[in-house]
Amino acid sequence: MIEINSLNKQYADKLVFRDYCSQFTHQKTCVTGENGLGKTSLFAIIAGLDPHFSGQIFLSGKRVTNLQTHVALASDRVSFPSFLTSRQVLLMTNQAWQCEMPLSFAEELGFTSFLDTRVAALSSGNNKKLQLLNAIMRGTEYLILDEPSAALDKHGIDVICQWLSHYQGHVLISSHEPKPFLSIGFVSQPLFSQK
Repeated sequence: MIEINSLNKQYADKLVFRDYCSQFTHQKTCVTGENGLGKTSLFAIIAGLDPHFSGQIFLSGKRVTNLQTHVALASDRVSFPSFLTSRQVLLMTNQAWQCEMPLSFAEELGFTSFLDTRVAALSSGNNKKLQLLNAIMRGTEYLILDEPSAALDKHGIDVICQWLSHYQGHVLISSHEPKPFLSIGFVSQPLFSQK
């Protein structure tokens, strides 16, 4: 379970969250809401990539000081150095987190031939695949995928859904096309509850 208590977040003059509280109690949750409501910002906070907020984040009832050790995030918010190849990005994650390179999963995604392509030259779909591989390989108990199907072809979506259907950890996603994810057991939950 992921619990957010009294979250406040603001960018310059734009208030994103004010005393926001929510619980994501299902193992697989698809967070819904219109563009610009704060899903990506919330995901970055839960993953420990944005420390500029006030409030508390609890994982399985415990307040965690280093969220990045428990949560992996695949998002456009996570940018990779454009001069590195995909393989170099994954090797950096491999060395930093002592995790295995996801070469068989890269092959399933049809990404193997792009491992030696520089990040700057990747298409949006292949950039999304690199984001997913980079997050999934860490093997954390919490996984957050921001628009995982965006820019992917049907084969890529099928591979991700197949993998997620067997994933044993807690996973949050956002998706403007949630049908494939709902069909594998994801529960839809709005970012803000209806009043």
